[in-house]
Amino acid sequence: MENEYSGAFTGKAYFKTLNNFTNQKNTLHTLFYYFSRFLVRLALPVYLKKLCVVNFDKLPKRTPMLLASNHPDSFFDAVVIGSVLDKPIHTLTRGDVFKKPAVAFWLRQINLIPVFRGSEGRQYLKNHDNTAQESHNALKAGDSVVVFSEGVCVNEWRLRPLGKGTARMAHQIWFSDDALPDMKVIPTGVNYEHFRGPGKRVMLRFGKEISQDDILTSPLEYEKWLREFNEILTVRMNNEILTLPADLPKDEHTKELNAFFENCTVPERGNALFRAIGWLGRTIHKPLYSFFEKKAAKLTARSVFYDSVLFGLLMYLYPLTVLLLSVILGIFAGWQAGLILFFALPLLAWFCGRYYK
Repeated sequence: MENEYSGAFTGKAYFKTLNNFTNQKNTLHTLFYYFSRFLVRLALPVYLKKLCVVNFDKLPKRTPMLLASNHPDSFFDAVVIGSVLDKPIHTLTRGDVFKKPAVAFWLRQINLIPVFRGSEGRQYLKNHDNTAQESHNALKAGDSVVVFSEGVCVNEWRLRPLGKGTARMAHQIWFSDDALPDMKVIPTGVNYEHFRGPGKRVMLRFGKEISQDDILTSPLEYEKWLREFNEILTVRMNNEILTLPADLPKDEHTKELNAFFENCTVPERGNALFRAIGWLGRTIHKPLYSFFEKKAAKLTARSVFYDSVLFGLLMYLYPLTVLLLSVILGIFAGWQAGLILFFALPLLAWFCGRYYK
């Protein structure tokens, strides 16, 4: 009887159990992704002074999209892009941040795909095919893929020389055995007023799409094809990106920024009552914000990851902090007081971001 049961389990029952486990894992993954996107859409209006999106209505419908973006502000670039798209996005990200298992697990839950470079060790080169296949599978499933075409992240206002990674991906997606000829490459520009903390305007611009037929070189002439693709992509990305020389005087820098964001207007600060509520929200939240700010600075040494880590800490831990404080108040002052605090704190944070600049 025992042998019969074991044999059944290692056959159909085993695979049924394995499939159930995989489906449950995928379901939890999906739920966490959409929960994270929900938090992003709640938090961004508080964190940013204003997010303006240009040419969103011109994005292709019902076709796979490979969004080729600049990369001035680390993971926060993907947060901004993903917040406005209805489809889930999968983002190609430098592979060294996946080396710690706990970090890698979290990053995987929000659809980040590791990209390892040869400089990080020959043992990682075998993962290039896995990266390409994951991206291909995401596009086939109807999702969008974001690739940072510069290959590196630098806090600056210009497009750096493009690597060949985006061109290679496009070539493979368009001309492999499992090709997706209707896939579109979308030149994307993420533009910031500054790169340190909240209170900034951000302009997300989508450029003219690149189709398979836009490249005149034969795909059989691989290197020449890659060069032509990059030439077209560079021109179209530059059309969507603010370019400011690093040695530009401060006054000229501010003038150019204001001119670029001229149509990204910030709402009026409201009446005196709303500004007073905003001031109250800032005063109450200042100790909590200072804690997260110092923590982010310590974790990142104020590197290019600072903005992303600060926003991530606030997005995930602030709701938990509000819940904990509400429960504690509810225990000592009654559930009505706890419930009021639970709704009042986020509302005050919103008033602070909206009316107290």
